[in-house]
Amino acid sequence: MKVEMFSDEIMNIAENFSDNLDKIAPLSGSPKQVEWANKIRAKVTRNLIMYYAFNSKKGLYFIEMDEEVIKKAERFILSKNKASFWIEHREKDYFQFQRLIESTLYFEEPKEKSVIDEAKSESTIYPNDQKTKVVAEIAFDEEKNIIRVKSEKDSIIINVVKKLYYDWSGKVWYRETVPYKRDVADRMAEVGNKLLLAGVPIIIWDEAIREKAINGEYEKECFRWITKNMSDNKISILFNGDELYRKAKRLPHAKWDNGRMTVPERYYEEIRDFAKVNSFKITPAAEELLSQAEDDEKAHIKTTIKKADVKKEENTELQDILKSSRDVLDDLKDD
Repeated sequence: MKVEMFSDEIMNIAENFSDNLDKIAPLSGSPKQVEWANKIRAKVTRNLIMYYAFNSKKGLYFIEMDEEVIKKAERFILSKNKASFWIEHREKDYFQFQRLIESTLYFEEPKEKSVIDEAKSESTIYPNDQKTKVVAEIAFDEEKNIIRVKSEKDSIIINVVKKLYYDWSGKVWYRETVPYKRDVADRMAEVGNKLLLAGVPIIIWDEAIREKAINGEYEKECFRWITKNMSDNKISILFNGDELYRKAKRLPHAKWDNGRMTVPERYYEEIRDFAKVNSFKITPAAEELLSQAEDDEKAHIKTTIKKADVKKEENTELQDILKSSRDVLDDLKDD
């Protein structure tokens, strides 16, 4: 629904909402992180509301506001209740936030550098055996679904991240995570732990993940996955190695397609057994597809089929001939 309003009314709405966000939806995190994140979030909110309001064809004084779109953006903002999210995304540009919440967001870091420095200080870990003064910031980019390692150029950091399959974007080291984001925290903790062990100070904004990195508490990475392919909703088996290829190819109606083995979900039992025997993990989306196939099969109405009761026909003609008189007919006798 679109509503025409004066520009000062729109300004008041934007200011009141953004200024009261810390009361409406408090952020979780350390006090310094929350203080910094609240400033970032407030700036984002004001710019977002004003962006949607300034779609006016009425001139400079009347503005047309799309209330439904603004409510959608508000829901997004209120759902991000961790201070670490706003800090990690503080450098998002116009197009990146547009894809994140189907809108335009723009914000600048707060000018109070002391707040920023204090927030960074409490989120930075310095290992006992420190070998470089370069600090690596580890963050998750939700829009691109990648883990980023941002730092100044340093040979120790380069060696560590390369061994963990990170690529260079031209600005940061990055690595794509699985689409379902199941192991993001573990992968962030892993790269953080490896960097710390190599003597590199790190920043991880999320306190729980930071503790996992310090204590080396992360699940070993799995390279064997059974997933649901988003483009065609098929079950895909992802792996490395010829031996696994041969095993996967034995599954019913398995087909190699563009670097993955596809198997119809109706063979849910065989797929689950294959995963268990060969240490594959099944993504939630794939498990949902398999469970649906199982439920569909159980819902099938079974019909008892009877075998036809067909009586065997006897060849009576031959029996009649054999039973007939063995005497030679008169017209066949020799004269």
